[in-house]
Amino acid sequence: MRAACELAARVLEYAGTLVKPWVTTDEIDRAVHQMIIDAGAYPSPLGYGGFPKSVCTSVNECICHGIPDSRNGDIINIDVTVYLNGYHGDTSRTYLCGEVDESTMQLVKARHSQSVEPTLSMGGTQCTLWDDGWTAVTVDGSLTAQFEHTILVTGDGAEILTMHPR
Repeated sequence: MRAACELAARVLEYAGTLVKPWVTTDEIDRAVHQMIIDAGAYPSPLGYGGFPKSVCTSVNECICHGIPDSRNGDIINIDVTVYLNGYHGDTSRTYLCGEVDESTMQLVKARHSQSVEPTLSMGGTQCTLWDDGWTAVTVDGSLTAQFEHTILVTGDGAEILTMHPR
C-alpha cells in the first residue's frame, strides 16, 4: 500500500507541474495516464463504474470527480488514484491556474481538519443504533475495533494532530 500511495503522490506532484492556463485537463489526463503505466501501475478511475479517463479533474465549480476534457480554469483539483501490486493509492490537491483573485487564493489555501474513524469487524459490516441514538453496535454481535485521529489538511499537506508518542 505504501508503494501505491507513494506513486500516487509522485504522479500528483508531476500533474501539478502541468497546470497552466493553456493546458487542458485532457492533456493532464494523457500525461498522468502515461506516467502511471510507465511505473507498472494502472489508473484506478479508468473504467471504474464507466469512468472514461485515468484521472479526475475538477475545474472551478466542479466539486469532485470531474471528467477531463478541453476545459481549464482558475482552479483545478487533480485526483490521482493508482492500482499497484494489489493496492490503491489515492490523493488529490487543488491548484491555482494562472492569475487569480484574493478570495480564490484564500479558498485554495484554506485549512480543514477531519476526524478519521475507521472501524474493523470480525463479522458483518451492518450496524444499528441503540435507543440512545448514539451507540452503534454490529447487527450480528461480532467484535469490533475502532481507531481515530484528527488530521489537519492545508495547501502544504496533511498533519496528524493526534499522533500518539511511541
